[in-house]
Amino acid sequence: MHGAIDVISTDESITTACKRLLQQQSFSTQDDIRQRLIDMGFDDVSQSTVSRLLSRLGVAKVPNAYGKKVYCLTVENEPVQVGSSIASQIEFITHNQLVVVVKTHPGGAQLVARLIDIQPHAEILGTVGGNDTVMVAPKDINRIDHCERVVKARLGIPV
Repeated sequence: MHGAIDVISTDESITTACKRLLQQQSFSTQDDIRQRLIDMGFDDVSQSTVSRLLSRLGVAKVPNAYGKKVYCLTVENEPVQVGSSIASQIEFITHNQLVVVVKTHPGGAQLVARLIDIQPHAEILGTVGGNDTVMVAPKDINRIDHCERVVKARLGIPV
Protein backbone atom coordinates (compact mmCIF):
# COMPACT_ATOMS: atom_id res chain seq x y z
CA MET A 1 0.00 0.00 0.00
CA HIS A 2 2.87 2.37 0.72
CA GLY A 3 3.98 2.09 -2.94
CA ALA A 4 0.53 3.12 -4.16
CA ILE A 5 0.69 6.30 -2.09
CA ASP A 6 4.10 7.12 -3.59
CA VAL A 7 2.72 6.62 -7.10
CA ILE A 8 -0.25 8.91 -6.42
CA SER A 9 1.90 11.69 -4.98
CA THR A 10 4.37 11.41 -7.89
CA ASP A 11 1.43 11.42 -10.32
CA GLU A 12 0.06 14.57 -8.71
CA SER A 13 3.41 16.34 -8.85
CA ILE A 14 3.97 15.51 -12.54
CA THR A 15 0.44 16.76 -13.27
CA THR A 16 1.18 19.98 -11.39
CA ALA A 17 4.52 20.35 -13.20
CA CYS A 18 2.88 19.79 -16.60
CA LYS A 19 0.15 22.32 -15.82
CA ARG A 20 2.73 24.90 -14.71
CA LEU A 21 4.77 24.33 -17.90
CA LEU A 22 1.69 24.89 -20.06
CA GLN A 23 0.89 28.10 -18.18
CA GLN A 24 4.42 29.43 -18.65
CA GLN A 25 5.46 28.24 -22.12
CA SER A 26 4.09 27.28 -25.51
CA PHE A 27 4.62 23.72 -26.71
CA SER A 28 3.78 22.45 -30.18
CA THR A 29 4.50 18.74 -29.62
CA GLN A 30 3.95 16.22 -26.86
CA ASP A 31 7.60 15.25 -27.18
CA ASP A 32 8.64 18.83 -26.32
CA ILE A 33 6.55 18.58 -23.13
CA ARG A 34 7.94 15.11 -22.41
CA GLN A 35 11.53 16.32 -22.80
CA ARG A 36 10.92 19.34 -20.56
CA LEU A 37 9.43 17.09 -17.83
CA ILE A 38 12.49 14.81 -18.07
CA ASP A 39 14.74 17.89 -17.79
CA MET A 40 12.82 18.79 -14.61
CA GLY A 41 13.76 15.43 -13.07
CA PHE A 42 10.75 13.24 -13.87
CA ASP A 43 12.09 9.85 -14.96
CA ASP A 44 10.57 7.50 -17.52
CA VAL A 45 8.06 9.98 -18.98
CA SER A 46 6.62 8.39 -22.10
CA GLN A 47 4.59 9.98 -24.87
CA SER A 48 1.52 8.10 -23.61
CA THR A 49 2.07 9.56 -20.13
CA VAL A 50 2.12 13.05 -21.63
CA SER A 51 -1.01 12.26 -23.64
CA ARG A 52 -2.84 11.18 -20.45
CA LEU A 53 -1.65 14.31 -18.61
CA LEU A 54 -2.91 16.56 -21.40
CA SER A 55 -6.26 14.78 -21.39
CA ARG A 56 -6.56 15.03 -17.60
CA LEU A 57 -5.75 18.74 -17.70
CA GLY A 58 -8.27 19.45 -20.48
CA VAL A 59 -5.62 20.75 -22.86
CA ALA A 60 -6.46 21.74 -26.44
CA LYS A 61 -4.26 22.73 -29.35
CA VAL A 62 -4.83 26.28 -30.60
CA PRO A 63 -3.04 28.32 -33.26
CA ASN A 64 -0.57 30.92 -31.96
CA ALA A 65 0.25 34.27 -33.60
CA TYR A 66 2.26 32.50 -36.30
CA GLY A 67 -0.47 29.97 -37.07
CA LYS A 68 1.48 27.18 -35.37
CA LYS A 69 -0.70 25.03 -33.13
CA VAL A 70 0.33 24.95 -29.46
CA TYR A 71 -1.08 23.23 -26.38
CA CYS A 72 -3.28 25.40 -24.15
CA LEU A 73 -5.16 24.80 -20.87
CA THR A 74 -8.95 25.19 -21.28
CA VAL A 75 -10.57 23.33 -18.37
CA GLU A 76 -13.62 25.19 -17.06
CA ASN A 77 -13.22 24.34 -13.38
CA GLU A 78 -9.67 25.66 -13.21
CA PRO A 79 -8.80 29.33 -12.82
CA VAL A 80 -8.02 30.81 -16.20
CA GLN A 81 -4.29 31.38 -16.64
CA VAL A 82 -3.96 33.44 -19.76
CA GLY A 83 -0.55 32.92 -21.32
CA SER A 84 1.19 34.58 -24.18
CA SER A 85 -0.23 32.00 -26.59
CA ILE A 86 -3.78 33.32 -25.99
CA ALA A 87 -2.84 37.01 -25.98
CA SER A 88 -0.95 36.42 -29.22
CA GLN A 89 -4.23 35.31 -30.84
CA ILE A 90 -5.71 38.80 -30.49
CA GLU A 91 -5.31 41.32 -33.28
CA PHE A 92 -7.25 44.12 -31.55
CA ILE A 93 -10.03 44.90 -29.09
CA THR A 94 -12.37 47.86 -29.52
CA HIS A 95 -16.01 48.86 -29.09
CA ASN A 96 -18.65 50.86 -30.97
CA GLN A 97 -20.62 52.13 -27.95
CA LEU A 98 -22.86 49.04 -28.20
CA VAL A 99 -20.62 45.91 -28.15
CA VAL A 100 -16.98 45.13 -27.49
CA VAL A 101 -15.34 43.46 -30.50
CA VAL A 102 -12.34 41.17 -30.15
CA LYS A 103 -10.65 40.43 -33.48
CA THR A 104 -8.56 37.23 -33.43
CA HIS A 105 -6.48 35.28 -35.88
CA PRO A 106 -8.57 32.82 -37.94
CA GLY A 107 -9.94 30.01 -35.78
CA GLY A 108 -9.20 31.75 -32.46
CA ALA A 109 -12.55 33.35 -31.65
CA GLN A 110 -14.31 30.33 -30.11
CA LEU A 111 -11.55 29.77 -27.55
CA VAL A 112 -11.31 33.48 -26.74
CA ALA A 113 -15.10 33.69 -26.26
CA ARG A 114 -14.98 30.64 -23.99
CA LEU A 115 -12.20 32.16 -21.89
CA ILE A 116 -14.28 35.31 -21.41
CA ASP A 117 -17.38 33.28 -20.47
CA ILE A 118 -15.73 30.78 -18.08
CA GLN A 119 -15.73 33.12 -15.10
CA PRO A 120 -18.80 35.40 -15.21
CA HIS A 121 -18.22 39.10 -14.61
CA ALA A 122 -20.83 41.70 -13.63
CA GLU A 123 -19.92 43.90 -16.61
CA ILE A 124 -20.42 41.15 -19.23
CA LEU A 125 -23.82 39.90 -20.34
CA GLY A 126 -22.40 37.29 -22.74
CA THR A 127 -20.33 36.57 -25.83
CA VAL A 128 -20.81 35.37 -29.39
CA GLY A 129 -17.75 33.84 -31.06
CA GLY A 130 -17.37 33.24 -34.76
CA ASN A 131 -14.22 32.24 -36.61
CA ASP A 132 -12.09 35.34 -36.06
CA THR A 133 -14.41 37.75 -34.24
CA VAL A 134 -15.89 37.75 -30.74
CA MET A 135 -18.72 40.11 -29.85
CA VAL A 136 -19.03 40.82 -26.13
CA ALA A 137 -22.36 42.21 -24.94
CA PRO A 138 -21.93 44.54 -21.96
CA LYS A 139 -24.49 44.45 -19.17
CA ASP A 140 -24.83 48.24 -19.48
CA ILE A 141 -23.84 50.12 -22.66
CA ASN A 142 -23.25 53.22 -20.55
CA ARG A 143 -20.27 51.33 -19.01
CA ILE A 144 -18.86 49.99 -22.28
CA ASP A 145 -15.37 51.43 -21.62
CA HIS A 146 -15.20 49.52 -18.33
CA CYS A 147 -16.47 46.35 -20.05
CA GLU A 148 -13.70 46.69 -22.66
CA ARG A 149 -11.08 47.00 -19.89
CA VAL A 150 -12.48 43.85 -18.21
CA VAL A 151 -12.25 41.93 -21.51
CA LYS A 152 -8.67 43.08 -22.07
CA ALA A 153 -7.69 42.08 -18.53
CA ARG A 154 -9.28 38.63 -19.01
CA LEU A 155 -7.22 38.07 -22.13
CA GLY A 156 -3.92 39.38 -20.79
CA ILE A 157 -3.91 42.48 -22.99
CA PRO A 158 -2.45 45.64 -21.41
CA VAL A 159 -5.18 48.20 -20.70
